Amino acid sequence: MKLGDLKALFDRKARVMARRPAFARGTAQARISLGEGLVCDVEHQERRLLVDEAASEGGGGTGAAPDDLMRASIGASLAMGYRVWGARLGVAIDAVQLEMTCEYDLRGQLGVADDVTAAWQSVRFDVTIASDAPEEAIRRVVDTADRHSPMLANLAPSVRRVHHLTIVRARAGVTERTVP
Repeated sequence: MKLGDLKALFDRKARVMARRPAFARGTAQARISLGEGLVCDVEHQERRLLVDEAASEGGGGTGAAPDDLMRASIGASLAMGYRVWGARLGVAIDAVQLEMTCEYDLRGQLGVADDVTAAWQSVRFDVTIASDAPEEAIRRVVDTADRHSPMLANLAPSVRRVHHLTIVRARAGVTERTVP
């Protein structure tokens, strides 16, 4: 979808929902069935996927692990958000690369240490955005998208977040590394 079309779509949605807040409310449901071992069949509307743990974690390795899916969900939500908010704010985003690194301590999940959280302890986002827009405009896109990301909002507040942004200038062939 082109930048202008994406902007028009989300601007239209925002106008409708501002006038009629009830249109913004909804529910989502997934149906999960535990099969043999740890494999789960997940059904969401017309989509299905298998979720499983690696063999080293007691699973059969037949699908992505829950923590893989959570990283994918948060990372994809952010990358999509940068494109959508870029369109909404009139900033052309040519490409997005995002690397997400999580630190955790399995003692919390295994019940080995009650003083250790089962949650991730920290998450680092290394974001590279290709755009010829001014740095301030790109930062505004990233900040706005991060602030409005539903997946990022679902992370526990106790999870320390570190963000690094790299801007790649497509036309000039120049890479600028900026750290917020």
